[in-house]
Amino acid sequence: MSLAEKITDDVKSALKGGDKKKLSIARYLSSELKNYLIKENLDRELSKLTDENFFKIVKTQLKQKKESLEFAEKSSNSEKVEELNYDIDYLQSYLPKLMNEEETKKIIDNYIKDEGLSQSDFGKIMGYLKKEFNNQIDLTLASKLIKGFFNEWQMTILRKLLTEHLLLK
Repeated sequence: MSLAEKITDDVKSALKGGDKKKLSIARYLSSELKNYLIKENLDRELSKLTDENFFKIVKTQLKQKKESLEFAEKSSNSEKVEELNYDIDYLQSYLPKLMNEEETKKIIDNYIKDEGLSQSDFGKIMGYLKKEFNNQIDLTLASKLIKGFFNEWQMTILRKLLTEHLLLK
């Protein structure tokens, strides 16, 4: 059974069990998957959806839910926050476990140092991560870590230059 077909089972089990929260998010995801299939001219046959496309759709929905969560938190809507947190947990349960920050940082640091890359190679670094570690790495976190790496690197150079300049006086 594919991951996409498991969503259909979730809808059925939520209907039988009377779980309104699960039913809501499972139906929502199911409709998004079917919309994708229609858009790609693949009928509505969930079995035709590849795992790669499934993950892409789930990630998109997860990103939207997280953005909505930010607004709900700002507006202090605790009911909506609770609903969105449930939806986010549900969607994340269908994604592979991502590497933690430490593992991600190690991969980025090694790649930058091994390839001798600079800040202007940001796109190349992200492309490498997406190609080699897709669905294993949080690309939003990776982006922040890359920017942090180069900011830290620039600060180290500035400190070194300032120290040398002060010593020369």
